[in-house]
Amino acid sequence: MGALMTSTTSGKDGGRRLAVRAILSLAAILLYGWINALVNPIATIGTARVAGQQFANSDLSFAGASLGMNFFGHLGLPAVALLAVLAAIWWAPARALFMGALLAGGLLSAPSPARAYYDKTDFTEAYTILPNETGFWIPDAGANRDSQAQFESEAYLNANKIALKRFMVPHVKLSGSGSFYDFYVPAGRLIIVDRTPFSREWVDAHDRGTSKKKEGFPCQSREGLNIAVGVSIGTSVTEANAAKYLYRFGVISPQGDRGDPRIIFTSVYYSRKLADVMDDVGRKKIQTLVCDEIASRTFDKANEEAVKIMDSVKTKASEYFAAVGITLDFVGWADTFTFDPQVQEAVNRRYIASQDQAIAALLAPHAPTIQALAAAEALRSFGQRTDGKLPTTVVGLPPELGVLLGTLLKAAPPPPPAAPPR
Repeated sequence: MGALMTSTTSGKDGGRRLAVRAILSLAAILLYGWINALVNPIATIGTARVAGQQFANSDLSFAGASLGMNFFGHLGLPAVALLAVLAAIWWAPARALFMGALLAGGLLSAPSPARAYYDKTDFTEAYTILPNETGFWIPDAGANRDSQAQFESEAYLNANKIALKRFMVPHVKLSGSGSFYDFYVPAGRLIIVDRTPFSREWVDAHDRGTSKKKEGFPCQSREGLNIAVGVSIGTSVTEANAAKYLYRFGVISPQGDRGDPRIIFTSVYYSRKLADVMDDVGRKKIQTLVCDEIASRTFDKANEEAVKIMDSVKTKASEYFAAVGITLDFVGWADTFTFDPQVQEAVNRRYIASQDQAIAALLAPHAPTIQALAAAEALRSFGQRTDGKLPTTVVGLPPELGVLLGTLLKAAPPPPPAAPPR
């Protein structure tokens, strides 16, 4: 009977101790949650700041960034303190329970590999910055104007090295995002600018140029005559201008509901491609400049001053593109000026007539000589005819005298002196 009473009393004491341990454990977990909420803003800023060190050309910086992201991102000290308190509470009655809790706590607090940017489990999220790209790391919170980091790939170029870097996006818990466990979200955003150069031949021809479509620029002279031209152009974005380019043309927005957390917490953004910008805004700017220059000139002046037109276009285009973060590498004519068929025929006729006039003016001083030679040739030909008719061409120069005429028009050496009379 005494043994039974002792067993009952011991059972009650064990139950009370278990209840006390459970209450203490709950209090510790609640305290951990409050501490988490208090230090979460500090952890968010700390994680984002140390993440930028991954861009540095230093092994020590990378190691420090990795340790710092793990510590701040998972609130290391509060988690370790919670595990220590739980161990002290449950060590005597339940080693097995403690070991299980330790293992579970370790899985929650240790870094684990991540693909998601809004998830209750933290996995490693890694991206590669390629040689033709510039990466910017921008923390979400705090003084992120000062804490931004940029991958200086130009420094690699100056050292005759290839720039390439893996960047891991750190995650932190978003306070109040879940009912019991908060969600992990990015501590900042990685923005990647593609610096691949752009070049095009905007022409109307179907057998050459960048596209088989008609991409020439239709313009008009001051009189309203149609003039179509083709342009060749090349541009690029330097590393120094990557931020200006982003400011002007932005990034490719993720597709979906902007109220969806998986859209809100996108980790990496890519800039608009230079090819897309140039085929849109860039092409329109070049067409505006070219046609403005042609429209300010008469038809004849536009033909005559094609080089001046392009020089002016190059100067103005360089200024505009530089202001929006784009470098103009080259620009020039890529095709002949094209007119309406009737206008082209008139231009051809006028050119032929002008050349005829030039030839006539050149031959005018030699007209008496040419006439004399033609008359002599005519008489010689008449003497050789059997029909008794005069040749049809007397004044004009016969074709066979073409070589002779060419000789006369050249500066011939003076004739030798006459032999003295005997």
